Formats: sequence, C-alpha cells, structure tokens
Amino acid sequence: MIEDNNPVLLVIDVQEAIDSYSEMERSNPQAEENIAQILCKWRAEKRPIIHVRHSSKYRDSPYHRSSPGFAFKKAVAPEEDDVVVTKSENCAFLNTGLKNHIDGCGSKTLVVCGVLVNNSIDATIRVAAGLGYSVYLPQDATAAFGMRALNGKYYASDDVHWLSLSNLDGEYCTVTTVAQVLGI
Repeated sequence: MIEDNNPVLLVIDVQEAIDSYSEMERSNPQAEENIAQILCKWRAEKRPIIHVRHSSKYRDSPYHRSSPGFAFKKAVAPEEDDVVVTKSENCAFLNTGLKNHIDGCGSKTLVVCGVLVNNSIDATIRVAAGLGYSVYLPQDATAAFGMRALNGKYYASDDVHWLSLSNLDGEYCTVTTVAQVLGI
C-alpha cells in the first residue's frame, strides 16, 4: 500500500494525559495496542520513528510538563533510537524542528498515528500535506472523544472520529488501517 520503503512513523501525543482529557467516551480504545504493533514493525525494520509529545503552556493541564500525565504511555513509549519532539501548539510542525527531523530521514512519506484525530492529528496532517509529504493515517491507530457542539448537539466519539477521518481523506492524507500499513 505504501510505495515508499522507508516511511517515517509519527506518533502524536500518546501520553498518560489522554486518560483524563475528557469525561466523554473515547473511540478506538485499542489504539495504543495498534500503535504498539506499528512501532514493533518499524523497529524491527529499522525505519525512522518520531514521537511527538504535547507540553501544555497551562499549569493545570494534564499535559503540562509538571503533571504525571506528561509521561508517554508505556505501551508506546520511545526507545533509545527514536526521536522525540516536544510541541506546545496543536500542530507538531510549529516551533519544533519536526520538518528538519523528517527531512533528515530522507523520506517524503509519513504514517501518522496517535491522539486526537480531530485535534493535533488533524492540524499536523494538514500542514504535512501542505509541505508536500504523502501521509497515511491508520484509522484504528488514532482516537477521538465524544463532544458537544456549539449548537448543543452531542456527537458520539465514533461520529467525531469518522467525520474527522472523512474530512482528511483524499485531500490531506490516505486513511487506511493498521493491517494495511503492516501489509497483513
């Protein structure tokens, strides 16, 4: 499915803080397990891996560096050879040097996973596409939370998830699955 033989894996915001992000239900509770499968294959094939972590500017945020939520989830934590980029905005390209890290890998193809598909994943993929990268987004390696819209209507997590994916697919990325990314 992916034509590039050395795509960069970008794992976004998979930190302990996601467990306290919202009181609403979350889609894809197995996302971390699925991301771990991709990481395993990338490491076995010695492909480039970049972890992005969010460092909130707000002290009361579970993503603030002083919070226990700032830590990466153990199942998908970086290993010694993985690159770690820290961001303080929704887009992983803003003020982080991420583009230089990706370009240093010699690839124009990204596989993006993590949380949340309607927030940092969306913002990062849109910029990546604008920078000329070919982006693949395995839908089962990301998640969304239910949310209440400004008009008061409630949207379940699966609805938020699939609407966000549908909005990105075709123009900004190719939505795929973990099985397709792994070639199984």
